[in-house]
Amino acid sequence: MRNILLRVFGLAIVLLFITSCVPLAKYYVCPDGSKVLDPDKCILVEEKEEPEVREIESVTPGKEPEEEEEHVPSVISAEAQELFARITNVNSLQYSYVESPMILPKNIYYTSRDKMKIELRSKVRFTEDESYDTVYLDLIEKTGVAYCEDRDRSICPDRDKVFDVDFDDYFIETPFDWLAKVTSAELTGKSKTLEQRNAKEVSFWIGQEPGVMFLDSFFGVPLQITFKDKK
Repeated sequence: MRNILLRVFGLAIVLLFITSCVPLAKYYVCPDGSKVLDPDKCILVEEKEEPEVREIESVTPGKEPEEEEEHVPSVISAEAQELFARITNVNSLQYSYVESPMILPKNIYYTSRDKMKIELRSKVRFTEDESYDTVYLDLIEKTGVAYCEDRDRSICPDRDKVFDVDFDDYFIETPFDWLAKVTSAELTGKSKTLEQRNAKEVSFWIGQEPGVMFLDSFFGVPLQITFKDKK
């Protein structure tokens, strides 16, 4: 019995020794998760493309998406530029301003590029005993003052008294201002007589708004402007 046990024990030691000498198999893990001994045996797995992501424009319920505004090129033709440039020789202007030929002009305007004097057709009463008939505006500082300048002392007892006025109550855009705002223009080839002056017609744009003006053919001064249904 003892010999049998020794033999079994000896056999166990031999098997253990043989097992310990066998090298362990090394497996390679393929991209699909399978294990193989040879990497070349892996099945090729195609890479999936990432789905395209698009931004979705948010739209307020009940409102249609706004259409992009039509772009108007900022182009002033050579003929229009030559006519506009003539106003650089003009230092000051005297004119009346009306928005309809059926309305008599209320005031007379004297303006340069930085100052404006307005002779009021009707005096403005400041207090029960005080009034003014002439307004002076500073076009740079956007300020205004007024005086009573009538030579009749019974009407204007103190011609040096200063009255503060609101700039926006009296300011109107000058011919200089209108030409500075134009972004696109061209001559139409038409002309007519205005205030005994020959005037050339110009089609123009200010931003996205179209208009028509007649300019003095010699001085390049706007004499009549039609813009936004107003003349």
